[in-house]
Amino acid sequence: MENKEELQQEKTTQEELLELDNASNEEMNINENETTEENIAPIDNSSVDDISNLSNADAVVLLVKKAKILVDEANSKCDDVKQTLQNDLRDYEEEKANLKATVVSVNSELMNHLGFQQEKLEELEAQEEGIQYGEEQEALEEIEESIKVLKEEDFEEAPAYEPKSDVSPMYVKEPSSGGFGAFLLGLIGGGATFAGMAYFASTKLGIQLDPSKAPSMETCKPIFEYYAKLVQQTDPNIGMGLMGASAFLVFLILYKMKKGSKATKNLEFAKMQLAQAEDFVAKKEKAKAKFEEIDTHLKDAIDTFKLYGVLLNEQNGKLARIMFVEADKIADGNFHEKSIQEMQDTQELISGVKEYIATPLADEDGSLSSDIKKALANLKAKVDSVLKRLY
Repeated sequence: MENKEELQQEKTTQEELLELDNASNEEMNINENETTEENIAPIDNSSVDDISNLSNADAVVLLVKKAKILVDEANSKCDDVKQTLQNDLRDYEEEKANLKATVVSVNSELMNHLGFQQEKLEELEAQEEGIQYGEEQEALEEIEESIKVLKEEDFEEAPAYEPKSDVSPMYVKEPSSGGFGAFLLGLIGGGATFAGMAYFASTKLGIQLDPSKAPSMETCKPIFEYYAKLVQQTDPNIGMGLMGASAFLVFLILYKMKKGSKATKNLEFAKMQLAQAEDFVAKKEKAKAKFEEIDTHLKDAIDTFKLYGVLLNEQNGKLARIMFVEADKIADGNFHEKSIQEMQDTQELISGVKEYIATPLADEDGSLSSDIKKALANLKAKVDSVLKRLY
């Protein structure tokens, strides 16, 4: 019985502990949710384009800030694409040099295989009246054409492409607030007001003021009293205060007018500068698009160069095999028609490389040239032509 009560009591205790643990977990989850909501709460930002409710000075700050952001982002994006282009351009030039080296190598090997055939051709030309020449002329012309093309080891190379933007740099200017100029104008106006009031009172009182030196307090006291009497007071300090207040009022008016005028001019300048920044962004986008188009071409050309090199090396092996297997036919030039086809394929591949290397990558305005597009399409067409016969 006692054991039963102990078990019951122990069970109750475990249930209470479990309830406390669940309550603690729920409280922690609530706190985490509240913290998360606080962290992700959106910040209410006023639209950059809405400046109608701002003062001219605040609007200028906002417009200048926006212009800077536009210019910086445009420069950053264009520079990133330009850097990628420069990296790919290095790979492109390396692969192009490898392809050229492959062509020269194949060219050299073919000369070793076909060199003495030229001597045989000259002998047959000397025997133009003979029967052998008449029968073999057509085949020899094919070989002669191949030999002429493959002997050209000097490539005409287009000038190296340098990625550069024709967009002039733009620097966003912070317009002057005009505070110092307004302060000087107000100071001059206030000083002139104070001096004018002193001169006016001195003429009324018959006092002769010497402009070359500062008047003494004895000279100024009647002038101060004059203005004090205007407000029915006799204390000269009150008159001095009135003159000072008048001068300060003029200072304040001129200062505010000058600052307001400058703020209006600054706002017009900021709007104009923002328009220039937007035009700058549009030009940068065009330059970036040119870089991206050229970069896409480079990547495509690199892949084509690699496949081209494989095919050229394969053609070299085929021609070496032809010269070995059909060695007995070299004397009369009566190669198998498939062998002639392989020679023509090699000729076509090499002529395509020479055409491409001689073609400028970009035109005068920095865009990808239409000629280089055609040259790459021609390379691909030659590759496809060979591959179709293989597969």
